[in-house]
Amino acid sequence: MKDDKKHLDIDLEFLDKKGSSPKPKTPADVASKYNWKNILIIGGVILFFGWLIFSTNNSNTNSTSTSTKTPIVHDQVITPSTTTPVVEIKTPIVPKPKTSSQICADNYGSHSYATGDKNADGGPVCDCKSGYTWDSTKTSCVVAPPPPKTGYEICQDRNGPYATYDSASNSCGCAGGYSLSATTNQCVDLLASRDDSCAASYPGTSFLKYDTATSKNICDCKAGYDWNNNRTACYTTESFTQSCVNSYGTGAYSTTENGKRVCDCGYGYSFNAQRNMCVTTASIDALCERDVGRNSRYDGTVTNGKYNCTQPY
Repeated sequence: MKDDKKHLDIDLEFLDKKGSSPKPKTPADVASKYNWKNILIIGGVILFFGWLIFSTNNSNTNSTSTSTKTPIVHDQVITPSTTTPVVEIKTPIVPKPKTSSQICADNYGSHSYATGDKNADGGPVCDCKSGYTWDSTKTSCVVAPPPPKTGYEICQDRNGPYATYDSASNSCGCAGGYSLSATTNQCVDLLASRDDSCAASYPGTSFLKYDTATSKNICDCKAGYDWNNNRTACYTTESFTQSCVNSYGTGAYSTTENGKRVCDCGYGYSFNAQRNMCVTTASIDALCERDVGRNSRYDGTVTNGKYNCTQPY
């Protein structure tokens, strides 16, 4: 029985400690239980943050002391204070003094320049550049006229590159082996000069030979040319024919008769009854058939201003 009681006491004690519901704790019990723990946690946190702040300040101090050589300057827009007005100081522009040549150009134009001398008033002495001269009023530089030509230059311009100048007689001549052309007025070689002389005297001719007896040039027609009846000029056959056409119509042409140039009517043409025009022979035959009879033809002669026709057959 004693053992059972003892066992019951143990079970009760065990239940009291393990199985029984805990007794409700008072605020004082909670405070006493967590007071020291909270104090330790809070204190640790305070120490940690204190150490962190100390370390940061120490690092900033060292960084500042080592970077003073190259400060970093950020771009900033400085706004003037409303209480302190900004005063803009302008530097006056002083024009550069003009050079002596600029003064001359202003007074006398761009073709003037300063000689380097000074006049009585202390200003520059001006003159005109090469190729320019003062005008009549000496107020501007104008283009200078060309210098007068020499006698030799005048002869060269007038008679060509082989011209010469005689200062004693103030006249032009031609160099040796050259003579003045009668047609071009140029100094040409002797043969060309004689050809030009013939052409000037007798158009269409050239120099043939020199006549020592008369000391004159003998001229003749050039190749393809013939003398006119008066031997005053030479013309081509085409020129003679054109002259005949102008006088007698389309059917006319030029030929020679007894050494003379004459006009005649060509093939298929005949002179009219008045011999002042070449007409077609067929037109004259038509007149013979009309006036004489069928198959009558013009016989080529004229009597008393009338065509002679053959008798019909």
